[in-house]
Amino acid sequence: MLSLQGETPFAKGGHRACYRHPVDPTRCVKVMMDNWRTTARRMKAPWIVRKLRPKWYFHDNLYEFRFLRREEQRLREVAGEFIPRAYEILETDVGEGLIVDLIKDEDGSVSMTLSEYLWQNGMTDTCEAALEKMWEGLVRYGIFVQGRPDNLVVEQRGDGSCRCVAIDGFGFPQLIPLSRWWKREARRKLSRRKEKQRRSIEEILNKRKDGEKVSEKRFLLSR
Repeated sequence: MLSLQGETPFAKGGHRACYRHPVDPTRCVKVMMDNWRTTARRMKAPWIVRKLRPKWYFHDNLYEFRFLRREEQRLREVAGEFIPRAYEILETDVGEGLIVDLIKDEDGSVSMTLSEYLWQNGMTDTCEAALEKMWEGLVRYGIFVQGRPDNLVVEQRGDGSCRCVAIDGFGFPQLIPLSRWWKREARRKLSRRKEKQRRSIEEILNKRKDGEKVSEKRFLLSR
């Protein structure tokens, strides 16, 4: 069992807390804080969907593990440019944990979410270029991510460039995943997600410009 007692999570989502791996500094441990039966994906699903879908579809760690491993098998090293690698699911002394790559900046600090990056820096040319490169890759290879600013991180590299990586919000919300079967539908779906992200970015930038207070959930808890 992996011990995380005394460790401080550097981020928290709706149902999971993220810890630095206590032994391997290149990895992150995502720990379930809630029962999978109460996750938003399951609670919002129609009754018939809850009956027909297997446990992994509603379990954040199992769902993410299956998605990341499938994409790695399908795309090999290409997948690592846009999404983390998943290694295993194991028990910790604070709950079940999913082990994935920890995305870090050149200086070793945990990379900021896109939301936090925008609050601190605005939309820079390097971030904008990284986002465009990410979307080109997602569309080209059919990698389905939601693209929400809170679900992306901006890795800042030593040469001044950035890389945008999706760390959450994976997969196909459709009961029948047409987007996975037809490229035209995939492009349409991803284009809609890109446009939704653009609107979210504009909202953040407008709030930043107006000096509004920042929601704490947009920021890392600890680096």
